[in-house]
This record gives sequence, structure tokens and C-alpha cells, in this order.
Amino acid sequence: MTPREDLNHLQVGLAILETLDPNEELTREELDLLAWRFEQLVDHGYEVEDAMNIARAKHVDLERARCLTAKHGCPPAVAAQILL
Repeated sequence: MTPREDLNHLQVGLAILETLDPNEELTREELDLLAWRFEQLVDHGYEVEDAMNIARAKHVDLERARCLTAKHGCPPAVAAQILL
């Protein structure tokens, strides 16, 4: 079972809400982008916590995060340490 199969949309939403800064105002588009980045990362094997940290890190290139695991075979936990 892949990490993505373990999550439903409600769990994705809750994971995102848990990491939001209450003092940070995000637009609907920014929230959608954050959710999309998170889902992409989970689909590539990242654990929920790492996926949220990477999704929120604007300096992290999502394609690099995907390539580390998919193309280069880097374990997601190690990839998260490299990226962050």
C-alpha cells in the first residue's frame, strides 16, 4: 500500500490545517497550491510530516523533490533531509 492510499481528502485537509500558521493569511489559490504540493509529495513516498514541511518550504523545488525519490531512488526520509 502506498502512502497516498492511506490518506483521504479529509486527512489531507487536516494535515494542511495542522501546519498552518494562524497569523498567516493565505488565499484560496495558495491553499490549493499547498494541498497540491503536499499530495504530489505523498504520492512520491514522503511521510505526511515531511510532505507538509517540504510543501510549505517555498525554496524547495517540487520537481527536485520528486526526482530524488523517483529518478534517483533516494529514500524519502533522506530526500527530506537533503531538501530542507
